[in-house]
Amino acid sequence: MIRALAVLLLALGLAAPSAAAGEPVVHLTFDGRPVDRAGGIAVARGGVVYADVVDLSKAFDGLLTAQGHTVVVTVNATTATFIAGSRTAKIQGSPVALRGAPFFRHGDLYVPLDAFVIGVAGARLRVNVRRTRADIFVNANPLS
Repeated sequence: MIRALAVLLLALGLAAPSAAAGEPVVHLTFDGRPVDRAGGIAVARGGVVYADVVDLSKAFDGLLTAQGHTVVVTVNATTATFIAGSRTAKIQGSPVALRGAPFFRHGDLYVPLDAFVIGVAGARLRVNVRRTRADIFVNANPLS
């Protein structure tokens, strides 16, 4: 009975926690270690890699507050404000154009990975051409 229900849910697409069509999951590493072994915290959409702002904040020991569609995150001494649907963020109080607008996915806010990693955390980022893998470097050498 359970197997039949699982097959039915999969056939209907109701049990798929993976990215929707057009949003392939991006494998994300932090200094060579997987950030999320199950996958799904980073996705590609419209040629831009996005990641869950909560998971990014945790990875960088940041402080995050959220109210409605707005998230304010601080990593070290850098503060940024991201608003769902807006292609402009504020980093250290200055407007910064984003390559794509943050969006909600499964109730979580996804922000452009490059804006967070480079602009907020001050780390290095390498994304492969197919946008299936993204590597964040803080203490590791990106050439190794």
